[in-house]
Amino acid sequence: MSAPVLLLSRAEVTKNLDPRMLVGRLAEAFQFHSLDRAESALPEHLYGNGAGSFCASNVGVMEGIPAYSVKVETRFPSRNPSTSGCIHLFDHKSGHLLAILESSFVSAIGSALTGALATDLLAPPKARTLAVIGSGSQGWLSLRFLMEMRALEEVHLFDLNRKRSRRVAKRLEKYEGLVVKVCDSLNQAVSDADIVCCATWSRQPILFSEMIKPGAHISTLGSDEPGKAELSEELLKGCSFFCDDRDLASQVGALQGIKGGRKMVVAELGEVLAGEHLGRAGEDEITVYAPVGLPAVDLV
Repeated sequence: MSAPVLLLSRAEVTKNLDPRMLVGRLAEAFQFHSLDRAESALPEHLYGNGAGSFCASNVGVMEGIPAYSVKVETRFPSRNPSTSGCIHLFDHKSGHLLAILESSFVSAIGSALTGALATDLLAPPKARTLAVIGSGSQGWLSLRFLMEMRALEEVHLFDLNRKRSRRVAKRLEKYEGLVVKVCDSLNQAVSDADIVCCATWSRQPILFSEMIKPGAHISTLGSDEPGKAELSEELLKGCSFFCDDRDLASQVGALQGIKGGRKMVVAELGEVLAGEHLGRAGEDEITVYAPVGLPAVDLV
């Protein structure tokens, strides 16, 4: 008789998932992916109909975890939550299905935590001003986790829906001494920022090189599937570009459609974490981290 399958709703996943326990294992997963991977991270299936997209991930595997995972998910920006789907968890030896988890919170936490991890590695050591572009759940989680890694002094918020930025600003009132500005324009938000975090559904570039101060770091979390773009081609060509996976970045991520895009990748996050690459090299260097998402992140 087969063992019962554990079914976890979004509420149950949210209640039981402690992000603070994940950072170390995620760092290990990125190093494993960059230094020891044997399979592609490219999604097995990706389909879009204009209103949203459907994706079935490749298999998530990680050294030291006796299981593997597969995620099936839809992403519709007009829906709340915009991401919905399931992660299937299987026993590594027997192949038995162990659990089915609602995926939206796992996906959001994975993106935000790894984005904050990369930002802390690549941003200038003295960076204290952060601009958050997109005040949805992804933008909020990215801000929250980065504040646990960096001592920020000022936060600039911009969203086409100004009410969402005001809600985030309200949540930040409890942080004594933190200056929070709800900005009227994108340029106002980013022009003096040491760190820029973009978490939008944009399908055309919104950031250009003349808007970014020398030495700033940008984490663009929205360029995670074909057709989505947050950074202009000239900004990408003028920066030091880092990502989670070279093939993902050049085929379906921020470098899609750019001739020779794969060669623009300075290093993968796992290579920086493993000490294979220094990361930021100079004070005036503009660094960009643009992930698409690794299957192993869901597994961790």
